[in-house]
Amino acid sequence: MKSAKKLCMVAALSVLGAAPALANCAYPKKPSDPPNGAKATQEEMVAAMKATRQFDADAKAYQACLDSETETMLNALGDKATPEDIKRVKDKQALKANTAYEEAAKIAEAFNVQLRAFKSK
Repeated sequence: MKSAKKLCMVAALSVLGAAPALANCAYPKKPSDPPNGAKATQEEMVAAMKATRQFDADAKAYQACLDSETETMLNALGDKATPEDIKRVKDKQALKANTAYEEAAKIAEAFNVQLRAFKSK
């Protein structure tokens, strides 16, 4: 009985260890900082807006990819997965998704600060 449990744990850990091999979700490339809104041209602000929107779209695609990847990882664990194994996978994937979401929010806020400065000049 103990050996079966150990074998199950080894299999689960090997799948978790192989997770980077399963990972095919590329973290989106962060755009450069937005230009100084007080000095920027309209063309520079439009380019920054497009880059910000593209990063947001890429972050959403990344999160969708992570959802799919999570399902693949959980399926790879199989029926023998313990609740701890499942939680570990979900927590790791949630951390990746939250990081992208938070960065997208920071990038959008940085752009909006410069956009307000641009509009006020």
